[in-house]
Amino acid sequence: FKFEQDFYQKFGIQAEFVGHPLLDIVQPSMNKEEFRKQFGLNKDAPVFALLPGSRPDEIKRILPIMLESALLIQEKIPSAQFIISKPSGMDNSTYASSLRGAKRRSNLNLEVKLIDSRQYDCLNAADFVLVCSGTATLETAIMRKPNVIIYKMGLLNYLLYRPLVKLPFIGMENIVAGKMLAAEFIQFRARPKLIAEKVIEIFNDRKLLEGLNQDFSDLRLKLGPPGAPLRAAQSVMKALPASSRP
Repeated sequence: FKFEQDFYQKFGIQAEFVGHPLLDIVQPSMNKEEFRKQFGLNKDAPVFALLPGSRPDEIKRILPIMLESALLIQEKIPSAQFIISKPSGMDNSTYASSLRGAKRRSNLNLEVKLIDSRQYDCLNAADFVLVCSGTATLETAIMRKPNVIIYKMGLLNYLLYRPLVKLPFIGMENIVAGKMLAAEFIQFRARPKLIAEKVIEIFNDRKLLEGLNQDFSDLRLKLGPPGAPLRAAQSVMKALPASSRP
C-alpha cells in the first residue's frame, strides 16, 4: 500500500510502492447475467452475497450472524436472493449446521445458494455484500460493491488483540481509503438487527450508492495501476548487483 511506503521512509528505510496485485487478480470469469442464469437466480431481483471467511472457525462464528441478518433483510426486501461464496476445498459440512438453523427459524422459506470456488463471479453478480474482515473486503471494494464488514473472534483473543489496534478501522478497504466506506460490525456490534438495518438503509439510498461508487473508484487509484507483479520484479532486479542478474 502507498501509506506503507511513507511509513518506511519516515524511518529511513528505502521502499518503493509498485501497486497492488489484486487489481490484476480480481477478475470475474463471466458476466452478471450469465452467472445468474447458470445458478438459477432471478435476473430482476437483488442478490446479496455472503462472504463469511476462508477458515472453518471464522465461518462457524460469522455465518450464523450473516444468515440471521439475511432473514431480517428478507422481511423488508421479500425479493432478496442470497448466495454464499465458498472457498475452494472448504467442506460443505462447515456450512451445513448454520444453514439448517437459519431455515428452521425462518417463516419466509429463506433460500441460500452455496457456490463453490467463484468468489469474483459471486461479487460481480451481487448488488450488496456482507463480508468477513480480511482481504475479501478489498476485493469487494475493487469490484465496486456496496458492503458491510462483519467480524467476531473468541472473546479471550479479542480482549488480548483489541488494545494493540491503534487504527480507527479494521476493514482493509476503510484503512486504504482513509475513511469509512463500509460500516464495520465487529465483535459486540456484530448483531443481526444492527447489520440488517444498515444494509437496508444503504441499499435503499440511491444517492449514497452513487457516492460509494465514486469512492470505490478513488480507492482503486490508491492501489496504483495494474501490473504490480511485473514492476515488483523489475524493482528487485534493479536492486541486485549486476553480477547477480541473469
